Amino acid sequence: MIEQKVKFYSDGLQLDGAFFTDESNNNPDLPIVIACSGFTGQKNIHPERYARAWTPKGYTVFGFDYRGFGESEGIRERVILEEQVRDIANAVAIVRERADAENRKVVLAGWGMAGGLILDAVRLCEGMVDGLVAMNGFFDAVRVQKALRGEHGWKEFKQFMADERLRLAKGGEKEGIDPFKIYPLDPVSREYVYTELVKAPGYGVTSDFDFADSLISFKPEAHLDERFSVIPLLIAHGAENDLHPVTEPKSLYAAYPGPKSLFLLANGGHTEWMLDDDPRFIEFSGHIANWVAENV
Repeated sequence: MIEQKVKFYSDGLQLDGAFFTDESNNNPDLPIVIACSGFTGQKNIHPERYARAWTPKGYTVFGFDYRGFGESEGIRERVILEEQVRDIANAVAIVRERADAENRKVVLAGWGMAGGLILDAVRLCEGMVDGLVAMNGFFDAVRVQKALRGEHGWKEFKQFMADERLRLAKGGEKEGIDPFKIYPLDPVSREYVYTELVKAPGYGVTSDFDFADSLISFKPEAHLDERFSVIPLLIAHGAENDLHPVTEPKSLYAAYPGPKSLFLLANGGHTEWMLDDDPRFIEFSGHIANWVAENV
């Protein structure tokens, strides 16, 4: 796989990106696919994994580090969803320029948290995206929080938010918060994070109350409008996903106003099968590649 490094800017910060191609199979008739990372923000994890899967099929794939991650500038490991949406929109602008020069289309694909981020990004770069792929995403943060925590746990978390807001409003110092206290993991995903993702160079997330505010406000499903009516969407999701319940893709499918397809991966949880040689990942990435070729 050939990597062509690209630097671009978002809110004045220099971000690190790359185009990936296959030396022996680069089909100029296929769209360029932007693979956006989920919560970890690093292109060297899942974006490059998808590049390794899709470039042998003839695709050009673009991946990048969100601000604060990898080689990109910004406050280290800080996750503010609105900022990442702007990072995605600026990545689209860079890729669109190349796609136009090569007379190609652009597909925006988001994994995990980015499955919803890409929907909000489309509203910032209207007319620049020709297809969408939401992979194992969630589309209403409060709905997912209630599903993961239960009603009692959700009430406790709301009380934590209220107490912390009051403490900060009275002049208290910001404190680091375990990101998975804000964004809880199911047991299988937690095991994958602490056995696989931690192996990636630079892996880590620093969290505080700003992330909690940003996450709880996240509801891309509510912002769908006529701009999406001409953009085909594939919603691809693990059928046994306990982190982002299968009710999430089904709800998005019902709400999406444009051409749409729903693919549920049998025996797939959220992320434990995200390994290059896992048959479920091969099936999942292959289904996406075929859908893009046929629908965009």
